[in-house]
Amino acid sequence: MMHSRQPMFLAWGEELTFLYNQPYATILGPRHPAAFARPFEHVWSDIWLDIKPLVDRALAGESTWRENMHLVMSRHGYPEDTWYTFSYSPLHDDDGRIAGMFCTTMETTGQVLAERALRENEGRFRALLDAAPAMMWVTDRNGDCTHLNQGWYAFTGQTPATGLGHGWLDAVHPADRPAAERKFEDAIRTKSPLRLDYRMRHADGTWRYAIDAAQPRLAEDGTYLGHVGSVLDITDRRQAEERQTLLAREVDHRAKNVLAVVQAMIRMTQADDVDSYALALQGRVAALARAHTLLAADRWAAADLGALLAGELTAFLGEERAVRVVLTGPTVALPPGTAQPLTMIVHELATNAFKHGALSAQTGRLEVCWSVQDGRLRLDWTERGGPALAGAPQRLGFGTRVLDGTVRRQLGGRLQLDWRAEGLACRLEVPLTPKAVGAAEQPGLMWGTG
Repeated sequence: MMHSRQPMFLAWGEELTFLYNQPYATILGPRHPAAFARPFEHVWSDIWLDIKPLVDRALAGESTWRENMHLVMSRHGYPEDTWYTFSYSPLHDDDGRIAGMFCTTMETTGQVLAERALRENEGRFRALLDAAPAMMWVTDRNGDCTHLNQGWYAFTGQTPATGLGHGWLDAVHPADRPAAERKFEDAIRTKSPLRLDYRMRHADGTWRYAIDAAQPRLAEDGTYLGHVGSVLDITDRRQAEERQTLLAREVDHRAKNVLAVVQAMIRMTQADDVDSYALALQGRVAALARAHTLLAADRWAAADLGALLAGELTAFLGEERAVRVVLTGPTVALPPGTAQPLTMIVHELATNAFKHGALSAQTGRLEVCWSVQDGRLRLDWTERGGPALAGAPQRLGFGTRVLDGTVRRQLGGRLQLDWRAEGLACRLEVPLTPKAVGAAEQPGLMWGTG
């Protein structure tokens, strides 16, 4: 015993006289060297009640062993929390009787306190992970997931039993899992940063887009401990980006459509002089702009027919519209493919009425009424009080050809023009889901499809 580097002592005889080697003197502290050859109970009087049961068992012939036993002792004039791993064994005399006990021991105070601090730090670390708004995960150096925070469990519906280890991969979309697993294993092997993009299953069964990013976790001495990572649900952001892309395409489509309509207006507008040409063209472009304003107000979902008629006629009559025009009909939401062509129809009718029909005379009046039946819009345009008409015009002008081409060919509707003496009466019927006609079929008569 005296030559061993392991702390040891023996207690011998009726008083359990205490004999120990030099490594054990370190444990005794200031009690050494006075403790040598004194009774065991006197040497460790402050912990005697804690260890006496173990001593009694050794003296009764039973070997005992304790790991990291907590003992509060006063070695330096104040109570200390200490921990020891030790064994007590019976000693026999020459006659075979138990005459004492033998102990090998090791103070583990530093180890226990370090492990406790590590557990506390780990506990604080995991508490921080659980409090994080993102989903968080931690692995050991082998790549086994040792912690998933509450955000992960709440999002995926997994539990520690199903998510730890490599179970978290079950939440990854089957089509994305092979690539995600391969990149994950490569990062663990090379101890390098990691970034994954995959779809993951939500607790409600839907698939969501996610970004998973992680960094190696290192000890103070640089030893690799594993990875710590976070997962963000980017579905809303991705959908917003897709909507932005779709919006850009829609803007491009609408811009091209507007340019095509303007080109048709330029090509087909006729006049005797430049001023008349410019005035007619400006009026049609302004009508197109009003249609776009109405549609934009409702995010290109629909345009209100009453507002469309009121806006177009106000452009010609100003405040007089309230007394010279009667608008009667239910609320009708026109789809974009119908609203824009119908605006141009109304513009041509109003232009004709303002130049040659009822609205050209102060006494003239206009009544517009409409109804919807079986998905079809019927609109009646009736002029009264203007210059007397001698009947239908002998030559079809541009406006009449636009009316016919737009109603019949573009919108798939029907048009009736009655040139009565008291004023034009026009009835048109169009489906609220317009027939799609390509510009190549009717060049110059297409006013856009939204």
